[in-house]
Amino acid sequence: MDSELLRTFQVVCDKGTTQAAAEVLGVSQSAVSRRLAQIEAELGLALFTREKGRLIPTRENRALLSQISAVLVQNTRLTQMARDLGSGNSPMLTLRVAFPASLTMTIIPRVLQDFTATNDRVQVEIHTGTYDTIERMLLDDRAEIGFLRMPTQRPGIVSTPLIEVETVCVMPADHPLAARDVVSVRDLFREPLILLGRMRAPRSEIDQLLMEIGLRPQIRIEAHSVMSACALAAHGLGITLVNGLMARDYAHLPIAIRPLRERLTHHFAFAMPESMPPSATARRFMEVAERHFSQLLVAPKAGGPA
Repeated sequence: MDSELLRTFQVVCDKGTTQAAAEVLGVSQSAVSRRLAQIEAELGLALFTREKGRLIPTRENRALLSQISAVLVQNTRLTQMARDLGSGNSPMLTLRVAFPASLTMTIIPRVLQDFTATNDRVQVEIHTGTYDTIERMLLDDRAEIGFLRMPTQRPGIVSTPLIEVETVCVMPADHPLAARDVVSVRDLFREPLILLGRMRAPRSEIDQLLMEIGLRPQIRIEAHSVMSACALAAHGLGITLVNGLMARDYAHLPIAIRPLRERLTHHFAFAMPESMPPSATARRFMEVAERHFSQLLVAPKAGGPA
């Protein structure tokens, strides 16, 4: 039954006259009378008797009143829940997002700090893993949105472009090449290298570039995350080539980060299951994250030349 009718019934029971109820509801007295007639017709019950201009509740009325009041309370709760969900700031949903661990040192905490400041009722779950793992999380509904390097490998995933970054050269802070503004792969001849595992797409692009130049690299260590590659470089174990976005998360280490003259571009996006559009909460999170990532592109690089 229409909530407007139920509300009118409740107010008339409380005030005792159609005139008083009309003033509370902000409608005409005749509108109140029409609503009462409609609700009595729909229920097939006489809910009031009329005595000297007052409406006296019938026994049937009293039996229904508590139930109707409960329905109105539930409708109010339902309306508020819908508003919260539509606003994106709702405690009803948990936002589950997945990122590579190499972004979780400083970048993602700052995104979350900004997001939760204006979405204080939202609970967030952070999952980490490789890109392959993140894709599986999305398809298994373990994460609503995920941060991925493009292109994705599995069908059933759609993406929203987020950021493009170049490969950078990361070395110990006191390395002679740190004095340069830009480093070329030709400068890495005979330098011990820390490269990402051979099964990763960025490694294939680096191998292809080295082959085109005719440089046979001296690979000292193979790592399987930007985080470990930068940490190893910080300990003087070699030079690594990684994407500039994630390298920024480790700028606090004793490393120098320099642009690579040869361009190797990484394309990143937020991805989600094709079968399930993102919630309003997820869309707000992506907007905040996109703003942060855009700011990173114009932020000064860490470990500038002395």
